[in-house]
Amino acid sequence: MRYGIVLATVAVGSLVAGCGGGGTEQPAAHSSSPSASKAAAALTEAQARAVFTNYERVNNEANAKVSDALLRENETGPMLEVDLVGNKRIRAKQETKIKAFHYKSPQFFIPHGVSPAWFAVFAAVGSSEKEYVVFADTGGGKYKAAMGSWLAKGQKFPSIARGADGSATAVTTGPALDVGTRLSSYLSYVAARRKAPEGFAPGPLTLKLGQRWAKDVYKINSGNRWQGRSEWAPRTQPVYALKTTDGGALVLSPAEQALSYTATQPNVWYQPPSDFNGLGPKRYYHRFRGEWLWTFATHVPPQGPASVVASGVHAINTTGS
Repeated sequence: MRYGIVLATVAVGSLVAGCGGGGTEQPAAHSSSPSASKAAAALTEAQARAVFTNYERVNNEANAKVSDALLRENETGPMLEVDLVGNKRIRAKQETKIKAFHYKSPQFFIPHGVSPAWFAVFAAVGSSEKEYVVFADTGGGKYKAAMGSWLAKGQKFPSIARGADGSATAVTTGPALDVGTRLSSYLSYVAARRKAPEGFAPGPLTLKLGQRWAKDVYKINSGNRWQGRSEWAPRTQPVYALKTTDGGALVLSPAEQALSYTATQPNVWYQPPSDFNGLGPKRYYHRFRGEWLWTFATHVPPQGPASVVASGVHAINTTGS
């Protein structure tokens, strides 16, 4: 994924009016994981490394040329969705071109017996950032990058369990796979200043993230000219989970954050965060809805609270009038 965590820049926007914070309970959503019912031949590490090397080369070329075609050749799922929107903003001169990147010291985690087949990589990018990426078989042995997240500051990447042959173990059943649904509900409650369900350790991608949005929504609400809220909802796309050495799981899952406002007084306007420049008008007078696509990597231990250790985020859509 080309876009890492940008908590400092995902902001509430500029306003001449405020909006009222709210929050509703998220409906239950069941995330799916690649099934183990039809065993698929797993790649060797050498084959996975070749896929990874090619991904870096093609992605750098796609970034240099701002090429949607090359992205589609190289990516799928949430990663492709985010990067196509990024290209749209670059062409609108609202985002800078992505500089060439190069991975260092990649670690490969290749589960056996899952279909569609997939594998994960954890690697350094540059001097300080580290990315966790999943590559999925999209048919005929063609692997594309499907989802990625960036290790948050102060967080530790969990130890992944390995078999005697060095393979990883995919987690395809159990409550850990629903952690994305629970996380979306948790963040929505915190952002609405409501008592959140338990189950998550405080951190930059849980309590602090929700509280920051609660503060931003409250700021707009204080003007009594707009009313709205910010909520998260899990995506129905597959989640990818690996067994960790403590007997738990590392789960990579997508979620969508929606920021929705409606004017309650005439002659007011709202300027959304700069994330949405190039995707819609710069000002809204009656209603606004902006959406971000998140990818969260969550460590779910056998006992105790889950920890969200990595994420990726980018604006994907805006509507309103």
